[in-house]
Amino acid sequence: MATDAQSIDTVNTNAKTTDTQVYELRPDWRIHLPAYVIGVLLVPLLGLGLWIIYRYRQKWLGMRYLVTNNEVIHQADGAGTPIPLHEIISCDVRFTGLSSRFGLGTIHIRHVNGTRDLIGISDPEPVAVLIERAAESERERLKMREEIERTRPQHPSGTLERKNELVGLWQQGLISEEDYQQELRKFEGN
Repeated sequence: MATDAQSIDTVNTNAKTTDTQVYELRPDWRIHLPAYVIGVLLVPLLGLGLWIIYRYRQKWLGMRYLVTNNEVIHQADGAGTPIPLHEIISCDVRFTGLSSRFGLGTIHIRHVNGTRDLIGISDPEPVAVLIERAAESERERLKMREEIERTRPQHPSGTLERKNELVGLWQQGLISEEDYQQELRKFEGN
């Protein structure tokens, strides 16, 4: 994947049972280049240009995207809205205007509840492919988990062991037929 080192950082966090990979994406500063140019041109007008430059710089610094093993999170000014990977329908890459000249694009994510745009991503095609592959893997993992849950026995854990012990006691003659039938009805009630 040929991406800018500043746009993707990989962070490994060790959880108790699995490793969670987090890819952090930040919009490239060049996405706000027109605002910076306008800000520089308006500097002589009582600091209005400085305010514009400051405002877009803060907006750029406060925005980031996190792609984890099970969700994509769009964070703006610390607040994040997660999109579970299994809900992602498709990822498209769009290039518009001046930003396409800099190799910047927008990843348009369609998901079950709507759409989300990851703007200002440097070299967005490999990132979109990464998100689509992760979404497909997550759907397959959830499908396998559902299959395991469906084939798992419906009785509580330890029930079969207790029932086998009861049968053994009855076969050895250590409990009477009446007691055996009474205890067996308790198991059927579970």
